[in-house]
Amino acid sequence: MGTDKALILVDGQPLVLRVAELLSSVADPVLLAPGTPGRLGDLGLAEVADAIPGAGPLAGLVAGLEASPHDLLAVVAADMPFASPELLLRLAERASGADAVVPVTASGREPLHAVYAASALPGLRAALFEDHLAVRDALETLRVREVTEDEWRRADPSGRFSLNLNRPEDLARLGRPTRG
Repeated sequence: MGTDKALILVDGQPLVLRVAELLSSVADPVLLAPGTPGRLGDLGLAEVADAIPGAGPLAGLVAGLEASPHDLLAVVAADMPFASPELLLRLAERASGADAVVPVTASGREPLHAVYAASALPGLRAALFEDHLAVRDALETLRVREVTEDEWRRADPSGRFSLNLNRPEDLARLGRPTRG
């Protein structure tokens, strides 16, 4: 992207704050996992340091679960501008008996727009410390409740929750002009 994705302006707002605002309608507190607290500047939100520095999203997920005061943690990647609070609520409703509740799209499981139970922490921590850093792979150690498209479409008919911004051309997929 040529710059930190989390700070890209979407409709005049840093992407990370846009996602945090969406998440705040269904989660309290909202915890940011920027790797190193303060890396993105003072955003006015609580931050957690990665459980292992430089180990990517899994390290942030583990840190978030360790810091969460709740039994369930809604997780959304900072590069998902259309995170769906409604879908996160639907996922949480299906969490009974599962370590993770994960929507499945045409691209496969979406583990960074999902809900994790505190019970996921031992398995995720083990994957992290064994250097198995891909979150999708770490799911293999958990009791996962997959939410099919038929189920998640009721909460997010557009399916845009899973859109993430990885390359400059992805900005065009936002469907509205960006400013900044």
